[in-house]
Amino acid sequence: MTARPLLIAFRTSIMIPLLVLVIFYMPLVHAQNFIFEEQEQGWLLKEDGKPRFFYQTATQSRDGMYPRSNYIHPLYGLDGEIITEDFPDDHLHHRGIFWAWHQLCVDGKKIADPWICEGIEWEITKVGSKIISETAVQLTSNILWKETEGEEREVVEENLMVTYERISPDLYKLTFDITLKPLLSNVMIGGSEDPKGYGGFSPRIKLSETVGFFDSKGKVRPQELAVSAGSWINITEREENDPGVVVMGEPDKLPSYQGWILRSKNSMQNMAFPGRNPVPLAGTPARHLTFRNQIIVHRGLENGEIEQHYKEFSK
Repeated sequence: MTARPLLIAFRTSIMIPLLVLVIFYMPLVHAQNFIFEEQEQGWLLKEDGKPRFFYQTATQSRDGMYPRSNYIHPLYGLDGEIITEDFPDDHLHHRGIFWAWHQLCVDGKKIADPWICEGIEWEITKVGSKIISETAVQLTSNILWKETEGEEREVVEENLMVTYERISPDLYKLTFDITLKPLLSNVMIGGSEDPKGYGGFSPRIKLSETVGFFDSKGKVRPQELAVSAGSWINITEREENDPGVVVMGEPDKLPSYQGWILRSKNSMQNMAFPGRNPVPLAGTPARHLTFRNQIIVHRGLENGEIEQHYKEFSK
C-alpha cells in the first residue's frame, strides 16, 4: 500500500505552542490513547493498543457469493473478545453490524436485494476520522450504492458517521448516524416481502445459550413476527442486569416503523422499518432519509442507567 503524508498533532501537559509535524507513514490518526489505522480491508480503531472495531471497506465474499462492504466487523467486547459474527453458517449474508433492506426499487421495479447482497455493490469513496475528545473518536464514510445488473447505475449516496465513546472501563458506546440520499427519482426501500417485514439496522451479535432480552418494562420474548418493545433492547447473558449489549434507536423518527425482530439464536436483531411495503427515500433526488442507532457494550446496567443513556442519545 502506498504511504501518504500524515498530519499529527502532539500535545504536552504544559502550556507550549502546538507542535505540528508532517511525516510519511501508513495512514494513522492519533490522540493520546486512540489510533485509527488503515489496512488493506478497511479501518481499525485501537484504544490503548487494543482493537475496538473494524470498518470493512473492501468487498468481501464467500466463494464469490454474498459480496459486501460497508459494515462493522469485528466489534470487540470489553475484554478484547469478538462479539459480532460475519458469514455465519446459518445465514451467510449476515455481517457484523449492518443496515440493509431486501427491496431496493427504482420507478416501482425491484433492482437489487441489499440484504442478501444481490444486484448491488457498495463503493466506499472516502473515509475520514476525527478526534472529538480524550474519550471519543469518530469515523466518517461516503458510500455509493451501485446497481450491478441492468443499467448499472449509481442509485443512492450514503453518508455514515460512527462515533466511539469510552464511558468507563465497564462500558463504551458506538453511535451510528446514517443518511441515505437518492441519486435518481422514485427510489424506494422495503423490508422482507413477508409478514415479518425485517430490514434496517441489524446487529449480528454472538449470543449466549441463555440469552435474555429486556426493555424498560422487563423481559421481552422473541416471536416469529415483530414484537412491540421500547426504544432500546438490552441483550444480556441471561438476567436483566447481566453483562450484555444494548441496541438503541429512534422509532418515532422512522418511516413505517414495524417493531423489533428478535431471535434467541442463529440470527441478527433488527429494529425493523419500513416493513414489506416499500417507501420512498424522498420525493426528489435532493432530499434524503436520516436515521440513528446506538450500541452500548457493558458489564451490567440497570434500567434506570440505560434510560439515562437513552436520554443522552436521543438529544
